[in-house]
Amino acid sequence: MAVEWDRVGQPRFDRIVEALVHRLYDDTAVVQAVNGRGGDRGIDIRVVSGNRLRVFQLKYYPDGFATSVKGRRPSIKESFERAIEHDPYEWILVVPCIVTDSERTFVEGLPKERNMKVRIMDRAELDDRLAVHRDIEASFTRDQLFEAAKVYGQEKAILRQGPRDLAKRVKRLGRVADEVDPHWTMDFAREGDKVIQTLRSKHPRAHEVSPISLTFAGRSRGLTPELSSAMTRAFGYGVAEEVVLPPEAVKRLTISGPDWLTKTFKNVEVTWRPTGPPPGSGAPAELAFVDGQGRVTASYAGS
Repeated sequence: MAVEWDRVGQPRFDRIVEALVHRLYDDTAVVQAVNGRGGDRGIDIRVVSGNRLRVFQLKYYPDGFATSVKGRRPSIKESFERAIEHDPYEWILVVPCIVTDSERTFVEGLPKERNMKVRIMDRAELDDRLAVHRDIEASFTRDQLFEAAKVYGQEKAILRQGPRDLAKRVKRLGRVADEVDPHWTMDFAREGDKVIQTLRSKHPRAHEVSPISLTFAGRSRGLTPELSSAMTRAFGYGVAEEVVLPPEAVKRLTISGPDWLTKTFKNVEVTWRPTGPPPGSGAPAELAFVDGQGRVTASYAGS
């Protein structure tokens, strides 16, 4: 289902393009969307790869920027002139329309004698790029409740082909999960009556573009001396050990982030589990104390 560019509006257009540019360049460069409230200085999205700066300028002109439409070409030219102050390697104008030859000639003539690349990402290229990253398109165009309802209806049917049907349905449900958000998705597994959901980023900078945080408030009466010591070791000193906080020790747990994920839980168990041993874990070590003259006054061996 293609994006109806002439109906999405400027804010939604910006969000779609920002999500797409992050997906295109995050593995090879640093991508940053610029908040224009303080003046974007000719940059809507900057992409830095090594010492090269690539600037994306977003203009929501669904019906183009012909000379007959007053103000649009001067606005593009003004944005370009502000952007070239940053000495970009490439400047890309992003518009939700199919450009005419006249419009393309106008943009390609902006650099004049400057040795820099200038190009247009128009509706055709946007559609083509989104066809590769279908989950981005789906997250902005599909009715999530309708899609989820269709999958739920399938789950009530029998598994005529056994494991094969099960695999197909799990994959289909996974695609629905992928389409909820352009930056994050949920992997899931079943163990008996328990469903385990694991948050996974879709690109390396998801945590910066769409940050997620977990905070919890504790109850002191639920902390035993042993649990207090374990928390001090894990939270205070970074010791790689699992700490389980029972419901009586947790007043509330809050997840903050995208709307679909934000929620506050009560009466929950919180498990702090290290992802793995820290670098150098188990290696021999020596702790030495020295005086003002650099002389060792005591040393202790350990691991």
